[in-house]
Amino acid sequence: MNTRKLMPSLQRILAYRRKKRVSFLLSKVDTKSRMKILDLGCGPDGRSFEDFAPADWQIVGVDVMAPEEIHIEHPGFTYVRQDAGDLSRFQDLEFDLLVSFGMLEHIIDEAKYRQVVSEIIRVAQQYIIVIPNKYALIEPHYGFPFFALFPHPIQAALVKIFNLSDARRDLKKDPDFIRKRCVWRSHAQCRKDFPGSRIYTLHTLDSIAIVKSL
Repeated sequence: MNTRKLMPSLQRILAYRRKKRVSFLLSKVDTKSRMKILDLGCGPDGRSFEDFAPADWQIVGVDVMAPEEIHIEHPGFTYVRQDAGDLSRFQDLEFDLLVSFGMLEHIIDEAKYRQVVSEIIRVAQQYIIVIPNKYALIEPHYGFPFFALFPHPIQAALVKIFNLSDARRDLKKDPDFIRKRCVWRSHAQCRKDFPGSRIYTLHTLDSIAIVKSL
């Protein structure tokens, strides 16, 4: 969703929600001045994290977007165009903290997912990974109650009937569009994939955070 097209009052509400989320998550890890941060899947504009990060933090953003598409204004931000599955340019435990907001669920291939998880654990002393809550009352991508829990044929029918997430046309072109767009992983799987982490349900109830602290 392009939230910049929403009414200013609604944009302010969403910005407040994002700020509250970042504040809550940072309270669960050890922070200090001049931290070195890796933002994996940083996106184009910094609204998920950089807008609320202290100015003296050094943030490396990683994504597959072209550099000219990145418009993050944090004073300590540097962009690296790189696939999340190959962070070999970075040393083991190089970053004080890795953050990732709404990226991991879009890695569909299981082998690629395992590779990304391994790289996260390798390069970061701490991490905060936010993904959709599989058991959310309202699923954030499609905006339908308990959408992630339905079998694929029912999901497809709902998208066709209600044009959820404006995806009816995409589904018509590719019957596997829903499967290719997002994977909803359970709390139990997240705990298994990220040993020693804690799982938090965020205040909006539509997302969870996988958090490892020192």
